[in-house]
Amino acid sequence: MNDHRILSVPTYGSTAPDRSAQSAALIDGLDPVFTGPLFDGRDPKLAGVFMRGSRQVRLDITALPLVMRREVGWWLATCARTGERQAHASEWNRWAATAADVIARHPHVVSFADQPLAEWMTAWARRFHADRGRMPAPGHRLRAEHALHGMLERLLRQYASKVDWWRHDIWSLRLDPRIPRREHEPRANTAVRWGDITPVWLREGTRFYLRLQMESGQLTWSTVMQHRVNTARFAAFAAERGIDHPALADGSERGLRTLALDFGTFLHHWKRETPGRAEAGGSLQPRTINKNLQTIDLFYRVMTDCRTEAAEALDDARWLALTDSHARMFRPGDRPRQREVREADERNYINDTDLSRMLTHIELLGLPTEQTRIVVRDARQVELTGLGHPAVMRAWLIQAMTGRRASEVLMMDFEPLSDIPGLDAAAVPEGGMVARLRYQQTKIDAAPNTILVGRDVVEIIREQQSWVREHWHLGPADTIRYLFPKTTGNRHGTKSWETSNYNHVLKDFSHHLDLRDSRGELLLYSRSHRLRHTKATTLINAGAPIHVVQRYLGHLSPEMTMRYAATLASTAEREFLALAKIGRDGREVGMDRRDMLDLVQLDRRTDRILPNGYCLLPPTRSCDKGNACHGCDHFATDRTFLPDIQRQLAEIQSLVATRQARHTERYGEPMSGTNVWMEQRDAEIRSMQLEILALEAQPADSTTVIRGAGVLGRTGYQDVAGTSDSKGASRS
Repeated sequence: MNDHRILSVPTYGSTAPDRSAQSAALIDGLDPVFTGPLFDGRDPKLAGVFMRGSRQVRLDITALPLVMRREVGWWLATCARTGERQAHASEWNRWAATAADVIARHPHVVSFADQPLAEWMTAWARRFHADRGRMPAPGHRLRAEHALHGMLERLLRQYASKVDWWRHDIWSLRLDPRIPRREHEPRANTAVRWGDITPVWLREGTRFYLRLQMESGQLTWSTVMQHRVNTARFAAFAAERGIDHPALADGSERGLRTLALDFGTFLHHWKRETPGRAEAGGSLQPRTINKNLQTIDLFYRVMTDCRTEAAEALDDARWLALTDSHARMFRPGDRPRQREVREADERNYINDTDLSRMLTHIELLGLPTEQTRIVVRDARQVELTGLGHPAVMRAWLIQAMTGRRASEVLMMDFEPLSDIPGLDAAAVPEGGMVARLRYQQTKIDAAPNTILVGRDVVEIIREQQSWVREHWHLGPADTIRYLFPKTTGNRHGTKSWETSNYNHVLKDFSHHLDLRDSRGELLLYSRSHRLRHTKATTLINAGAPIHVVQRYLGHLSPEMTMRYAATLASTAEREFLALAKIGRDGREVGMDRRDMLDLVQLDRRTDRILPNGYCLLPPTRSCDKGNACHGCDHFATDRTFLPDIQRQLAEIQSLVATRQARHTERYGEPMSGTNVWMEQRDAEIRSMQLEILALEAQPADSTTVIRGAGVLGRTGYQDVAGTSDSKGASRS
């Protein structure tokens, strides 16, 4: 296995590079404090470069040759500029002594770039043993390696700056500013390593292909890692089949089709590698197989179109052997069949009970490590210590309240809030929207990137801003880029937390807390994307129009929204059972009548206020049912309207009796129950009787609003619900 820490040194044939000229270019334009042989950690210009806690605050590199002195000075200036923190000054003093020993043994070594990291570590261990009479402890060795590794990887890239960025085995936005990037990259600190991809033609071709796609804007940095994973699987397939040519097969379309089908079979039998485990993981999901086939398909389409340019850039004429058959090697039928709209997976939804428990205990995540808190777990009280991550706690709470993706929250600007035009936030009642929140929309180009939020979210953001200013002492807010800055190597606050670190902290917290759901499974805070599914599903099931939810989630199409927010089977069953019991005791809306008035007047829809209740029909819809309110599930009322409904019932019963008498006088018999007019009146009477029963069951001083209590009075419902007696009573 390749060790990414063993940085190799490029070979240069018969002509070695001019290290003196290269190193002179490094320090060109630097502040004089970085060009001398002595560095004092107390100098304000070096503030924060060296780690605190070391007895040594001075770095003396007088014994090093000029080239190495320039390299160390350049590296310290780079750390000061980027906000990265270097090792203790004592570590670099030992490296200075080690470098002096190496130069004495090997006069040809004049630069830190003249030896790989492994050889430098061997020399460092030899020097340590000579000074201490023992071998270094693993932790001490790791710190020394970390100190030189940071400089060496940047130095090698700096000296190779004339090499095209895409030809390097390590792609890193931190190391190479030439790599195409967006203003905000969720995985900006992730490096992509190509050294272990074989055969070589595939590695070189993939890098050339990704360069074309990234520079043209077809792909972004965030997708490069997945392309690397998919390429590695195809590389394993090529190695297993002994394929040593970009054309793959004999060039015939039949041979390519056979190979394409074989690759699909290979992926179906692929076992995922599980980090930290020797055994293989589970099989690939159909969606993953689809993505892998799509990646290789697109790769060969582009390389076929650009085979001439690829052969020239890669200095490999074999790419010219690609034909149009390679561009259609894969067909839609080769991919596993998937439904156009995926059904909702209830594992992606957090029910109200579990979410409430998670919210109750989230404070333990932000509690200082020296404090404890009593929690109830499995009906037992357990004392747990805090984890000391208040920033992670606030980020998770914002996710829960807004349904944003983790990267959208972690990469929010330090000041993400703005006023809502024309709105006086102080006059907004409790629970209303008071500000506009801007987040980083890095997944879908041209999608919305703002939502409205309430005071609870605003307060959390203000707490986080105060915490950042207090703990980092970063100065004015305009020097801080992100609301959730990375906590290490980020003195200037210009880097945000990455989702990988965020999820790692949340996973540790989940195991520390050990909350279980109704099935006995661990409630994982780290599966924070479930909060997005939960928010979407809650909005849809509450009756929010799909286009509103689509805008809120930042989607470009309603189809994508429905993938997140499909109504759960259990939710549908629960709503059906609730409907079945409406006729007996009504369904409580759960709010005071004053809140109901605020609700129906949000858009000045006073037509929704009825003489005997309220109409809960969404403002965007209109009603064409006339006076059929009593049997409508959008009709809500409370006990204050009980006399009105009783009076209306008496009036309709009197009207029915009068009409029946006239009908009998004229035709010799009363109207039957199938008469259109009589059928509608019977339904009204049944619905009002059910409403009266539901309201009379409420306390006399109750202000609770009951919705749809008369639904089961509709024609056809009464026999099922056992309310047939009301039908006879209506004609008595």
